[in-house]
Amino acid sequence: MDRSWQTRAAAALLLVTTAMAPLAAQARAGGPRPGEVETAPIRCWWKTDRTSIRVGERFALTLTCAVIETRSVTVVPTLTQIDPGALQIPPFEVVGGSRRDDVLAAPWRYIQYEYTVRFLNEGYFGQDLTIPPLSVTYAIKAASGGGAEGRDLSYVLPAIPLRVMSLVPREATDIRDASAETFADVESREFRARGAFIASAVLLAAAAGVLLIGAARLFGRRRTRQTNAARTLPAALVLSSCVRGLTALRADVARDGWSPTVARRGASLLRVAGAIALGRPVAQTQVDGPTPEREGQVVIRTGLVRRRKAAVSAPTTPRAITTALANGHRPSGATRAALEQLRGSLETLGSAGYGRQTELDLMTLNTALEQGTDAVKQLRWRRLVRLS
Repeated sequence: MDRSWQTRAAAALLLVTTAMAPLAAQARAGGPRPGEVETAPIRCWWKTDRTSIRVGERFALTLTCAVIETRSVTVVPTLTQIDPGALQIPPFEVVGGSRRDDVLAAPWRYIQYEYTVRFLNEGYFGQDLTIPPLSVTYAIKAASGGGAEGRDLSYVLPAIPLRVMSLVPREATDIRDASAETFADVESREFRARGAFIASAVLLAAAAGVLLIGAARLFGRRRTRQTNAARTLPAALVLSSCVRGLTALRADVARDGWSPTVARRGASLLRVAGAIALGRPVAQTQVDGPTPEREGQVVIRTGLVRRRKAAVSAPTTPRAITTALANGHRPSGATRAALEQLRGSLETLGSAGYGRQTELDLMTLNTALEQGTDAVKQLRWRRLVRLS
């Protein structure tokens, strides 16, 4: 039996090596482009909820696969062969199973199946068994090929050892021990639950009273304002929106790469953060629901009950930051360092977004985006500490 498994494993390894040979040759010939990292197109692994089993006992077996899914390359696995109704892993029997919702974390898509498995042979007490290796078939679909899938490749999962302990009794419906709790324990828990419920009701009523008082004061202040006056957004809220926008931009870059449009979007976020750091006003405009966002603007959503949107923008440039730091603007050391980082990031992103170069330096742009995001986070933290 061991020789048979070794032969199968060697054959599977030879198949994977032969299938991946053209891809490996292509990688050696061209190599990754700047800003890209070589990685396997698919990764799979097993997981069990125990390391030892009893004959007839049902246990959980989980299969997770991570496949590459980007705009340029997509890995398409053959899921019919790992479906709970079709999976064969002798000498174990798959009783049932289900598929969980896929999780997308660019550039990976995670696929997971949960199986209920049991072992029914009585001749293996005190021995070790293994869940046999499993071959997962997949194909690679590249956008450059017009969306056509390549030839089938295979990914082989390693075997998992399990220890067979004993036999489950014929009449047993549940191998777990019965609960040792009594009626007294149940009554004690009910008493504590009632006490916690009463305390939570009192605290909820107090919170509701405070909320009503705050709402009354808020509406009273709004009555004294002019109906056409627009409330200026807090600087901490604007900086938090800039941080979220830069984080989303990093995810888009990881998935789709850099482009002049993406660089201009990052520069707009950094210009708004730079204006706040310099203490200069930020242009603010109320935006209706269907109104599209214009280039150079950052849309911010406010309000908990009545959601509203405002578009903010600022004309901050690297030269404006340099002039402000040299002509009497004396910020703290941390703010000055953040402004210098913003100046360098604005120069890089502005050159990529509005310049005439045809090829973008991916490493320089990634570094500029990272430094700009760190600088905006520092400014947001200092604003939050000042408000507290």
